[in-house]
Amino acid sequence: MKYITPMFPYPSGSGLHCGHWYNYAILDSYCRWLRYQGEEVFQPFGYDAFGLPAENYAKKIGRHPKEVTEENISSFKIEIQRMNTEYQTLLSTTEESYIKETQRIFILLKEKGLAYKAKGIQEWCPSCQTVLAKEQVRNNLCDRCETQVEKKELVQWYFKITDYKQRLIDDLSKVDYPESTKKQQVHWLENLHDWCVSRQRSWGCPIPIEGETDTLDTFVDSSFYTIEYCRRTGIKPIQVDLYVGGKEHACMHLIYARFITKFLYDIGEIDFDEPFKKVIHQGMILMDGKKMSKSKGNVVNLEEYDSDHIRFYLMFLGHYFDGGNWSPQSIQGVVKFSNRIKKWLNEENGNDIIPLTSFKEKIFEHTRLFKFNKVVSEFMIFYNQNKNNKPSFEQKQEFLDLIKIYMPGFNPQQEKL
Repeated sequence: MKYITPMFPYPSGSGLHCGHWYNYAILDSYCRWLRYQGEEVFQPFGYDAFGLPAENYAKKIGRHPKEVTEENISSFKIEIQRMNTEYQTLLSTTEESYIKETQRIFILLKEKGLAYKAKGIQEWCPSCQTVLAKEQVRNNLCDRCETQVEKKELVQWYFKITDYKQRLIDDLSKVDYPESTKKQQVHWLENLHDWCVSRQRSWGCPIPIEGETDTLDTFVDSSFYTIEYCRRTGIKPIQVDLYVGGKEHACMHLIYARFITKFLYDIGEIDFDEPFKKVIHQGMILMDGKKMSKSKGNVVNLEEYDSDHIRFYLMFLGHYFDGGNWSPQSIQGVVKFSNRIKKWLNEENGNDIIPLTSFKEKIFEHTRLFKFNKVVSEFMIFYNQNKNNKPSFEQKQEFLDLIKIYMPGFNPQQEKL
């Protein structure tokens, strides 16, 4: 069985954007490609639902963050359904059972002397009203709200990640990560300090110590969810074969997940000490060379487009690791191509032989290498070379099975084939 999953999302009120589609839809096609070849694929999904944005937004509108978060998750689920993927939604970090598991891991760390309370100087954001990890401060500004941070002496809870420093460095040789990510991790680990996990906010997992009012850093919640996915489906926890997410998570999240996995391995709960065999980072989708954001007014309204056309067009933009520029004009080329293919498949059946074996070999090799732009190009070349041929019903069916890996909702009214 292949275990493939994307980094789970924070369910914001703004819903799924192009970056989510680029990550989830294209990875879904990769999983469909594996299934086509007879592989069993475990493709779970969940929500990283605690955190400051929901808490601040809920305060602003006078509601409880739980209500707001649950509404956002419902909206995300509808959009994921429209995306036509085969993900199995298994958890949200705000569920009572998940909170209990987070707290259980905290207690285990404490029992082993790896969670402790101490006084120290912390980075404090007066706007967010909470301690920040040192990595969340850039140029003395909070990287969330850009408020000038202050130094405060506070008694906080820490995880003794420094005990794992050398293993975290040495064991990078055991995993398949981008070289740039490995280098960043090594550099981040030449400056490692114990992980301050206390946060002064309400919308988080409560620290399970009597009298504590602080909650845990949400990076604790996201450090073991791929293990919990397995437990939720009743299978023995296994390593993730392929983990996909943005390169901005190259250090904190990936290192914290590695630390917690090593700890659970050391106490005999799991039989692997690295969470992810292979990690890749998808590229970014831009508009006119700029990052999309509502404030810049350059966000694409994906509801205007068919989900297959979005997926196929995003594939066409560039190598999956590079991303590309969204163009409202260029996506129309994919729409036209899709319509031409449907028309061709609905023409009268014949006996012309179309070279599907060599075509399949080409697109499958590109898929293996995440060169989805080349996959789309090969489909266009193949159509142009064969559009005047009249293949048999069986060959049309085989071609249709191939295109549905990359456009799963593609349906040229099969009864007419």
